[in-house]
Amino acid sequence: MGPTILLGALHISRSHLDRLYGHAERCRPLESAALLFGRLEGSAVVVTRTELVDNVLRSRVAFEVDPVTEYQLLQDAEVQGEDMVGIFHSHPAPPQPSESDLYNMNLNPVVWLIASRTTGGWKSRAFVLEGKKAIEVSLVVA
Repeated sequence: MGPTILLGALHISRSHLDRLYGHAERCRPLESAALLFGRLEGSAVVVTRTELVDNVLRSRVAFEVDPVTEYQLLQDAEVQGEDMVGIFHSHPAPPQPSESDLYNMNLNPVVWLIASRTTGGWKSRAFVLEGKKAIEVSLVVA
């Protein structure tokens, strides 16, 4: 599993974010999911690769990644010298962690990037878990 993330910012390219939004759009009305790989630079998380994954729950309000797929992606990342630095998923509600997300954030201490399209275009917010509370971190799109 990736490193524990300290407060800072999530840096992601516009092309990676657009790829995630495209995946979320294709999955609607179900929740979409993706794993984010990259590196830590001080207190900043830099995304260098996004891996789109299936939501094996096929749910509108929850997601789960196939553990075999996740394991293979983590193995690939290790070979490439990357860490899993984030988890992306879409919500049918505003982009903030659900109770289920908070539980899973404790199990996966990486940045959680949550996207939503409740009105108009896609919007995203990034969070880390501090204690039992989700803390928003800056999202830097370049």
